[in-house]
Amino acid sequence: MDQTYSAFVGQLRCAISALLQGRLSAVAATLIAYAVFVALRAVGYLAMDRERVRRAEAEIRQWEERRRKAVEARDAKLYERVLREKSRVDRLKRELEIERLKASTATLLMWLLCFKVLWDAVGNVPVAEVPLPWGYARVSFAAWFVANSFWAGALLDRVALAIRALGKRRTS
Repeated sequence: MDQTYSAFVGQLRCAISALLQGRLSAVAATLIAYAVFVALRAVGYLAMDRERVRRAEAEIRQWEERRRKAVEARDAKLYERVLREKSRVDRLKRELEIERLKASTATLLMWLLCFKVLWDAVGNVPVAEVPLPWGYARVSFAAWFVANSFWAGALLDRVALAIRALGKRRTS
């Protein structure tokens, strides 16, 4: 197993090292980080039972709407009927949290695995020079990967929202 891992890391090092040389090394490192993050999002997406999440979210929204209408109408009997379903809705909320936690756990574990492999392959390779008040500091691939991982989630979420919005416009 150790020889297989070493051989894999060596092959990865050969493949990636060429990209991380020269003027565009920061761009290549950024693209690698975002590609890994897209793959990680796919893992989280696959780890979650999307149909169960969709059903639970719809049921919770319907219950919250019925509760809001009962409060607005000041109808005590309707409010009591709605509150009888509260334990079921709380159970649905817990199930929803568990599904989201499964996806987050799978994503985190895969991120750690990817980081470990990339660290072993090209972790200390300098990819960028960052201007600081006292001069320039060289940034390693590992540091660049971690920094980009913080931003990748927010950026990819925005891109996904834009794609969904475009998809809804086309179907409308």
